Amino acid sequence: MMSWGPAHEQRKRWLMAIGGVLVFAVVGLMLAPGFARRERDTPPEPALLGAAPEHTARGAAEGGAGSRHRAGPATPQASHASTGVHGFDCMIGPNVVIEIGSPVTGLIEAILVDRSDYVEAGQVLARLESTVEQAAARVAQARAQRNVEVESSQVSLELGEKRRTRAVELFEADSVSLDLREEVETEANLAALEVELAKENHRLAALQAEQARAALERRTIRSPISGFVIERLMEPGEVVDEQTILRVAQTDPLRAEVILPSQLFGRVHPGDPAEIIPEAPLDQALRAEVAIADRVIDGASGTFGVRLLLPNPDHALPAGLRCRVSFLSD
Repeated sequence: MMSWGPAHEQRKRWLMAIGGVLVFAVVGLMLAPGFARRERDTPPEPALLGAAPEHTARGAAEGGAGSRHRAGPATPQASHASTGVHGFDCMIGPNVVIEIGSPVTGLIEAILVDRSDYVEAGQVLARLESTVEQAAARVAQARAQRNVEVESSQVSLELGEKRRTRAVELFEADSVSLDLREEVETEANLAALEVELAKENHRLAALQAEQARAALERRTIRSPISGFVIERLMEPGEVVDEQTILRVAQTDPLRAEVILPSQLFGRVHPGDPAEIIPEAPLDQALRAEVAIADRVIDGASGTFGVRLLLPNPDHALPAGLRCRVSFLSD
């Protein structure tokens, strides 16, 4: 057998070492793009309400300028120190939009408001033609005020009571028969029933007058809320059945709708304070309050909805603006 020398053994070890290095280099080149892509595609963890103290300290160290940049270019400096969840897009809209129609079919006689007019709750907006209903209400009212039947039946009752008293006295003196006494007493009882019937008819006439007034009132259309007329869809002379005559929007308070990620579910509750910043030029911080937080998460998007109410007593803020909302935890 041939025996190899020390030089050959040393060359063999070098070749094995170089082969191992090449194998590791090839494997590293194959795996490097996958790790880089995974690092790039991994989203940052969202900031949760009530974050750990180290996150709060780090945010404070970064400075208020960075926070304002995340909340949007129009976000002013926060008015008070608080921690919470910041920088979610929202939309400001009217709290309620009502389509006002008519409870009865009829011809529109007059519409008393126009688009952009402010109306108070209970204010008359429109009237339908009501000539027949007005006449019926007057007749019913006159019938309800008539009291002749009650008075005449009371007079008959008084006369019957007097005749019964005399009949009893004469019967005790053996001047009249028992049949005559019973006849007089029956007439007195019938007179009393006539009084009750007249009173009942009088109460029924009062109810009919109230019904006629209600039918007339149904032809007067009033606003159920205070707000602005945003659309007028019909004109006087048209016949209304189930159509919408006017649309009225309530702008105090305003309503803001925001979609939050599922990681915040259970962290936002009705009554929680929030800060809303509308888009320019009305980009000032406004205080709002959470009204509704959905209790069901949308599985397709992994989000849930939150509704906030924004006081607007002077109606200075219009509906329809985009905004940014921050949920505060004072």
